[in-house]
Amino acid sequence: MSNEPSNITPPESGAGFSFSKLWRRFAKWCSEMRAYLASLVSAGSAEKLGAASKSPLKLLVALLALLIVLLAIYWILDKLFIYFLARSYVEQIAEALDLNKHLADAFVYLTFVALAFFSGMIIRFSKAKRLIGVLGIVGLLTAHSLILWWGTRHEIVSTKGEALKCYVITRDTVRYGERPGIDPQTGRKCRAVTPEIVERLREYEKGNRPKRVVESDPTFFDLGTGEPVIWYAKSASAGIEIFDLMGFHPDTGEELIPVTREVVEEWKHQKQQEARQAPQRIDPKKYAFFDPITGKQRVWYRRAENSDYEFYDREGFHPLTGERLAVVTREVIDGWRKHIAENAAQKCYIITRDAVRYGDHPGIDPATGRQCRLLTAEVLGRLHEYEKGNRPQKIESAEPVFFDLRTGEPIVWYYKNKSGDIEIFNLMGFHPETGEELVPVNKEVVELWKSQAEQHKKLVTRRAPQRVDPDKFTFFDPVTGKPRVWYWRSEKGEYEFYDNPGFQPRTGDQLTAISRETIDAWRKDVALNEKRLKEEQLEKERARQQALEDQRKRTEADKLAKAAEQAAIEKDKTVGILCDQQAANPHDPKKSPDVAGVPYDVLKFQYKDAVDVCGRAAEKYPNELRYQYQFARALEFDNLKRALQIHLKLARLQYSAAFDNAGGILIRQKKYADAVRQFKLGVRHGDTDSMISLADLIQKGYAEGDYVELYAQAARRGNEGAQNALEKIQMERVEQQRQKQNEAEQQRRALEMFGAIVRGIAR
Repeated sequence: MSNEPSNITPPESGAGFSFSKLWRRFAKWCSEMRAYLASLVSAGSAEKLGAASKSPLKLLVALLALLIVLLAIYWILDKLFIYFLARSYVEQIAEALDLNKHLADAFVYLTFVALAFFSGMIIRFSKAKRLIGVLGIVGLLTAHSLILWWGTRHEIVSTKGEALKCYVITRDTVRYGERPGIDPQTGRKCRAVTPEIVERLREYEKGNRPKRVVESDPTFFDLGTGEPVIWYAKSASAGIEIFDLMGFHPDTGEELIPVTREVVEEWKHQKQQEARQAPQRIDPKKYAFFDPITGKQRVWYRRAENSDYEFYDREGFHPLTGERLAVVTREVIDGWRKHIAENAAQKCYIITRDAVRYGDHPGIDPATGRQCRLLTAEVLGRLHEYEKGNRPQKIESAEPVFFDLRTGEPIVWYYKNKSGDIEIFNLMGFHPETGEELVPVNKEVVELWKSQAEQHKKLVTRRAPQRVDPDKFTFFDPVTGKPRVWYWRSEKGEYEFYDNPGFQPRTGDQLTAISRETIDAWRKDVALNEKRLKEEQLEKERARQQALEDQRKRTEADKLAKAAEQAAIEKDKTVGILCDQQAANPHDPKKSPDVAGVPYDVLKFQYKDAVDVCGRAAEKYPNELRYQYQFARALEFDNLKRALQIHLKLARLQYSAAFDNAGGILIRQKKYADAVRQFKLGVRHGDTDSMISLADLIQKGYAEGDYVELYAQAARRGNEGAQNALEKIQMERVEQQRQKQNEAEQQRRALEMFGAIVRGIAR
C-alpha cells in the first residue's frame, strides 16, 4: 500500500528535533501493529482473529486519541520554536534598521505567520508542497541576511558598542575595512573602530584635520572605556606634539598615532620642562581663556600704564617692570571687554616722518612710545594734506586764527624754543630745523604768543643786528670806551658777534654786550679750537689708516670664509656621492645612474662607513628617499630593529626597493606571513628582489604561487639573480628529462633481456 505510514519519510527541517523523534516512534509502532495483524492472518487462527475483532471500536478510539495527543504536543512545541526564532530574527533587523519597538513587533507576527506556513508545508505528503516549504524558509533566511547587510553596510559600530569595521586614515578621507590588521592595499595598520572614535572619524571625513592641543591638562583617554582620544607625533626638535584628531602631521606629513600611557607620561614631563620658560604675550581674541574640560585658567594678565590689558600664556613676571602677572577671572574678562567697547569708537593719530599712523586707543602708543592724539573732524582734513606730502609752514600772519570757529578745536601747531619764544605753524608735523614734533596750541600758548608778538613790534623799530667779523671790527668805541659788539655763544661753545643789540635770529636768544673777559675767553677758545682741529685731523688720518687696515683684514677673512664655505659645500655634495658608492642596491631602480651598486655580501664589510656617510646624507637631504633607504640597508648589520622601521616607513611611501629589505628582516624574525605580504607589495611595485624572495618562499612552502613565473618576470627586468635561477631550473629540468630517458632506456633494455631469456627458455 502506497499510503502506509511506514513508507513515509519524516521531515528533518522546519519541525524541530522533538517532532522528528515522535514521528519515528509513531512509524515504528505502526510497523509493529502491521506485523502483528499479518501474523494473525497468516496463522489462520480464527480464535485470535475473532478475539481481536470483538472490540474494533476501542482500538480505533485509542489510535485516534494517541494521534491527537502527539499532534497537539508537536503543534505547541513547533509554534513556540517558530515564534521565538522569528522574534530573534526581527530583533536583529530592528537593531540594524533602528526600527520602533511596535513596528518590530508587527514584523515578528508577520514573520511568525510566514514561518509557520512554510513549516507546515514541509510536513505535507505532497513533494511539491514540501519543496515550496523548503524554498520559503530558505528565502526567509536569505532575506534576513540581506536585510541585515543592507542595514549595516554603512555602520561601523553596532548599537551594543561592538566594532563592525576597521579604519585606515588616508590623505583625503577614511578607508574602512572589514577586519582589523594590516590593510593589503596600503600596507598600513587597519585599526578597529570604537564608539569613542566614530565622531572623530566623521569629522575627518567632513574635511576637518588634526589641530594641536594647547590645553595644559587635556583628557587623553575616554573616561568610560579607557580608549585613547588624543593622537601624537614625536620628533627630535619639537618633542611630543598632541592633536585632537587622527590624521597626518601638518609639517612632516607622518601619520599620527593614538597615545599610550608611556607617551602621556613623557608628554607631561616635557610640559613640566616647558613650564619653566618665560611667559609669552598672546592675542586674547585667538586664545582660549579657560580649559574647556577642567575649567582652569590658561591666561595671565597685567594692566599697562595707559590702562590697556596685556595677556600672557603662562604665569611669571612682566619682562620690563618686574610686575607679577595675575591670573584671569571672569570679572577681569568682563572689564577687558568693557574697556575695548569704550575705546572702540575712539580713533587717534600719530605723526611720523613720512605718513600718519592711526590707532584705536588715545594715549601713549606702546609701539612708538609717543602720544596718540584724538582724531577729530577738524583735524582730519589737515591729516590728509600731510599724507599727500605737504609739510608745516611757519605762519607769518600777525593775527592768525588759532581755533575752529564752530567747534573750538585747535587748527594751529606750535614749537617753543629754549629761550621761550613760540613759533606757530599751519600743519601738524615736525619743526623744520630741530626735528621736534609740533604740538596743537591751547589758550595759554596763544596768550604767550600774543605777548611775544607785542614785544617784537617794539623791537622792529630798531635796526636788526648784523653779524660781523671780530678780526675786522673794533670791539670798543675809541672815544668813550663803550662796547660796539654784542655776542651769542652756542651750546658747543662757538661765538657769534653782532653790531647791534637784539636777539639771535635762529634761536631767539638775547645778545650780550662784549667785555674784556669775554674777548680773552674767546681768544683762548679759538686757540684751543685750532689745536683741537689739528688733533682731530691727525686722529681722522690715523682712523682712516686703521680703517684701511681693518678693511684689508676683513677682505682676507671673507676670502678665507668663502673658501671654507665652498669646501663645506663640496663636502656636503660628496656625502651623497659616497653614500651611493658605499650602500646603493644594484637592483634599486631609483639608485644613482653613476654607480653600479654594492651587493649585500660586500656591504657587510663596509657597513660602518656606509652607516656614517648615509646617515649624514639622509639628514642633509631629508626629501631624498634614496639616502634613507641606503642608510637603512647598511643599518641592517648594526641595528636591525631601527632598519626595519625605516624600511616599513619607506614602503608606506611607495619606495619599491624597501619592500624586499623589510621582508628579509621579517624572515629573520620568523614572521613569514608578514614577510610574504611585504614581498607581494614589492612585486606590485615592480621590485625584482621582491619577486625573487617571494619565489624562494613559494619553493619552501611558505606561500603559494608560480615561482617560475616570478623568476621569469624578474629576469625580464634584468635581474641577474633571477636569470641564474631560471638557468638552474632549466638545467634541473633537462637533467630530470635525461634521467627519465636513461630510466626508460634501462627499462627497455631490461625488457629486451627478459624477452630474450623467455625466448631461450621456450626453445
